[in-house]
Amino acid sequence: MGVLVLAMVGHAQDNPPAGREVVVELFTSQGCPNCPRANAFLADLSTQKDVIALSFAVDYWDYLGWRDTFAMPEFTARQYAYGTVLGTPRVYTPQIIIDGRKIYKGMREKKVRKAVEQQLQNANTFDPDAPRVQAHLNAEGKLVLDISGSANDKAAIWMAAYTPGAQSIEVKGGENKGKKMLQVNMVTGLTKLADWAGGHTRMVLPMPEEGGCAILLQANEQGPILAAAKVES
Repeated sequence: MGVLVLAMVGHAQDNPPAGREVVVELFTSQGCPNCPRANAFLADLSTQKDVIALSFAVDYWDYLGWRDTFAMPEFTARQYAYGTVLGTPRVYTPQIIIDGRKIYKGMREKKVRKAVEQQLQNANTFDPDAPRVQAHLNAEGKLVLDISGSANDKAAIWMAAYTPGAQSIEVKGGENKGKKMLQVNMVTGLTKLADWAGGHTRMVLPMPEEGGCAILLQANEQGPILAAAKVES
């Protein structure tokens, strides 16, 4: 993937930061009997304004006889890393991470909704120096990213490529054999684009073929998400 990076000192522009979106990551599996309900819940959350909802399929249920069609070892590693960072090393599905800060069982809908609303309030408190991510497609169909603001520590810029919307997957083995699984915003790849330590960084790069991508500015590689944006073509 070709990436053009332009770095400058100072802020990207003088306009005040727009309210930022909260990232909800669901760790799920086609082999998990409790995941269909959580998948449907995430599909509903994905329609909420200011929420970036992403599904990461893990591979540790594959031993039951059905290999998840979206699972990747790096997604499983991401879930385990969250467990370490957040002090809850036991991972499971369905599991939801909100903004890289809080962990919930994927079926605890009321608790998750309350936590999302609280994080939206926290994230959208006005701060002209807060980190922010802006993303759009230019006239050539290239993805243009502007990352700006101040930083207390180094952060990573991640791009999660995903297929927008819902897909129905027929499961032919394991504990969900014979069922059709509704899955939404399935992540197909996770790429670290660069490190960021404050100031303005601009990137111009190809839009993922999947048609959707989320840009996550994440402290200390996989700590709290400081800012995020999504683009769907």
